[in-house]
Amino acid sequence: MMTTYQPPISPVTRRCVSVLLALALVLLAGCSSIRLVYGHLDWWMDRNLNKYLDLDGPQKALLQQRVDEFHRWHRQTQLPRYADYFEKLAKEVDDPDHSPQRLRQIEEEVDTFWQSSVVMLSDLMLPILVQLDNAQIDQLAENIQEEREDSLKKWEKSKRKREKEFRKQAERWLGDLTDEQDAMIDRQLASTTFDPKRRDAQRQQWSEAFLATLRSKPEGYLQQLREMLINPQSLWSPEYRKMQDQLRAQGRQLASEILGSATPEQRQHLKSSLLEYAADFRHLAAQAH
Repeated sequence: MMTTYQPPISPVTRRCVSVLLALALVLLAGCSSIRLVYGHLDWWMDRNLNKYLDLDGPQKALLQQRVDEFHRWHRQTQLPRYADYFEKLAKEVDDPDHSPQRLRQIEEEVDTFWQSSVVMLSDLMLPILVQLDNAQIDQLAENIQEEREDSLKKWEKSKRKREKEFRKQAERWLGDLTDEQDAMIDRQLASTTFDPKRRDAQRQQWSEAFLATLRSKPEGYLQQLREMLINPQSLWSPEYRKMQDQLRAQGRQLASEILGSATPEQRQHLKSSLLEYAADFRHLAAQAH
């Protein structure tokens, strides 16, 4: 089904997992891309993490070891789950429930896949993070700041980015959209509640709390850091939480309307796409790391 929303994660974890998880994989250009990109994920992770973290020799070696461990775990345990789930969704295409309530259930089920990988990767990366000295933490803080600034600039330069991304996803799953479906997207997302500056402020709050804990190492700091990595929502303000809930509700409503208007050709396209992704996941899971 169309992905209506990606669950929020911390800035550090976002850089680590954004291309690794199932949600990222299904947003690639096509099934052949999954096989091509997934085979190079360990290299991609190591390269990007070393750009994000200023590590010394032993730390780099530990990072490579942890990246390999994550990639192996993800291939062997998670990809078969994704394949099973996509095959299950493909069966629903012939007798669909397009209600926002069903889409919310799918959203929650996908969230569990995402969260499993976030927890695993956080547990593997945390021992490296706590080894950072003050100079390395300063560099990490600078990189987080640069990433936040770049992200905010992209949103400010592309006010309709969310609309374009949803249309792109809809076309990936359904093929060409009808004029009616294009109008649905324009109408629904014109009233979007997303505020990139509010998101940036929340991310700043998270990074300041995380870096302060990493520097001071108070009693119980390991558990505090882990909680911030896997559950950044714990630091959300009520206003920000309300905005995120509204975004999810808007996405589900729009997806429900589009899927409910799908033509027979679009439903067949959706079913075929789901089965092709499932086949790719099974192919990758069967390969040796």
